[in-house]
Amino acid sequence: MFTFATDATQEIEVVSIVDPAVQASEEAKTSYLKCRDESLLESTEGATRFVLRALTPPQREAAEVAAGVYRRSELGRQLWMQQPDEPTERARWQHALPEDEREALGSYEGYLSRVYREMLRAGLVRIIGHDGDPVELLDSVRPEHHRQLLFQELVAHIQNISTLPLEGK
Repeated sequence: MFTFATDATQEIEVVSIVDPAVQASEEAKTSYLKCRDESLLESTEGATRFVLRALTPPQREAAEVAAGVYRRSELGRQLWMQQPDEPTERARWQHALPEDEREALGSYEGYLSRVYREMLRAGLVRIIGHDGDPVELLDSVRPEHHRQLLFQELVAHIQNISTLPLEGK
């Protein structure tokens, strides 16, 4: 039996594990990312809530095309997948790369940033309690590290509700 794409009208409400108002163990936060069951979290009181929608395959493809999927650096993609996880080790590894490889990696990271933005433009419906363009509102999240993690987390939620079968949602 075929599994069909999610209905693009499906919307979900999520909190972000990056939000300082969300209290939970690291294990509980990791589990929440997979299943979005808020009962796993100790407290979400005062947390910002986001409404996301599932994207159809053509909507996901359009976001990737808008971000430049056909112009991205394949060398950069390969290097990005090979880089170490530990921050200091990754910094030293990147520093040791030849200039052309650093440029390729930087180009690919720019592509990823554009993809996240386009996916959020298509899939972030609103931020509850805040008026205005939700993606522009995300740009004002500080510190910068929280903003970057928030983008990644919201995009992961959008991808999960867009691609997993119903029992995986």
